[in-house]
Amino acid sequence: MEQKGRSRRCISEYTDDEALTGKFLIFAMALTAFPAFAQEGAVVPVNPAPQGQAGVVFQTGTGNGSPTASPIYVKPPRPEIGCDTLALAGRAVSYGFYNAFETPRHRLDAKLFQTALDKYRGYYCNYGRTRGPAVIVVVDFAKHSSEPRLYRVDLRSGDGLDSPMRVAHGIGSDPDDDGYATVFSNVYNSFASSLGAAIGAERYVGQNGLSLRLDGLEPSNNQMRMRDIVVHSYAPERRRYFNADLVSTRGRPGSSEGCFVVEPDKREWILETLENGGFIYAGFSGELPRPIVPVANGNIVFASGTGSNPPSALQPVSETLSGMPDSPPTAPISPAPTTSTR
Repeated sequence: MEQKGRSRRCISEYTDDEALTGKFLIFAMALTAFPAFAQEGAVVPVNPAPQGQAGVVFQTGTGNGSPTASPIYVKPPRPEIGCDTLALAGRAVSYGFYNAFETPRHRLDAKLFQTALDKYRGYYCNYGRTRGPAVIVVVDFAKHSSEPRLYRVDLRSGDGLDSPMRVAHGIGSDPDDDGYATVFSNVYNSFASSLGAAIGAERYVGQNGLSLRLDGLEPSNNQMRMRDIVVHSYAPERRRYFNADLVSTRGRPGSSEGCFVVEPDKREWILETLENGGFIYAGFSGELPRPIVPVANGNIVFASGTGSNPPSALQPVSETLSGMPDSPPTAPISPAPTTSTR
């Protein structure tokens, strides 16, 4: 009897274990089959939301229902050149590009390139600095505005000395509107371009779209930030500066208010070169034009502290100087000296 009872107990325990194992296998098979159903496009709500709120829905291929995230662009570090190798690199570039008897007309002027190097060295190789950007920007405002005159130059190889691009100058620098910049200023509201070395600063979005602020390094351009002299482009549909029809009609592009305006397809290239410490030098190859200075009128004398002409300084009209064109000399109107009776 005891043996039969023990046998029934073992059969009962075995039956319970077998049932538990069967349930586990069914559950595992369900978990295994579930992704297969999901791959067929099934949308399964998880954690039903409270009434009035949308639930979180997981979709195939995303993991959380949101669109696939776009890759993040990481800007590569700016290439640099050490001050100890700058002189050697400069000589090598000069020998390779300016050692011939004749250089192409579109190539950056040799003296202007050397001046830009001297300005570069004065800023990046002094005051404890030992390195600077390997690629700089040089502008030759002596060229006509219809000609490419902005150069993006690699100081290590000279790449860019033969591939200029167009840039506009300020309308205040071209008073006769003939396409040549002849006047340069650092004065607010002059609408003129400035000459000298400058450093690129931060980007911003203004009325001309994405732009780059500049900080001048010399007395000739140290008001660039206050004057809002920046690098910018323009919307392609508003071709105010380099419109082909405008250039063919007027013979020259439009002018800016003193900013460096480049074509839209070149904007990002130049902004990446200059932003956050890049170097730009605006120069003038050859001799700067001399501004017309009015000749002082010797007949007008201003007395100190009065701001007006004292009566004693005014010369009578009848006492014109001899030698003036169409004005023969006349006798003075002052009284004749008295004669002695002795």
